[in-house]
Amino acid sequence: AGADLTGGRTIAGTGTIDAAGKVGAVGGVSLKTQAAKRDGATVFLVPKDECSDAKSELPKGLRLIPVTTLKGAVDALEALESGKGSVPSC
Repeated sequence: AGADLTGGRTIAGTGTIDAAGKVGAVGGVSLKTQAAKRDGATVFLVPKDECSDAKSELPKGLRLIPVTTLKGAVDALEALESGKGSVPSC
């Protein structure tokens, strides 16, 4: 615990998280990716169900990582940081 999952990157995301750790969609994701890129993000965690919306107007240089659970988001960030394991993409 206490490890830096960002690897020095600016990471953004959107979605809801319920008590069980399940990530849900919220809408407006294409505007959120634009704002994230503007603010220096290079990685964007997106609810898997919103991948197609996020990809439709994806800013250049912003990597999308689809997530369905909080644990999946942490696992993806750990894989991204370590370079080990597969990092999902939309």
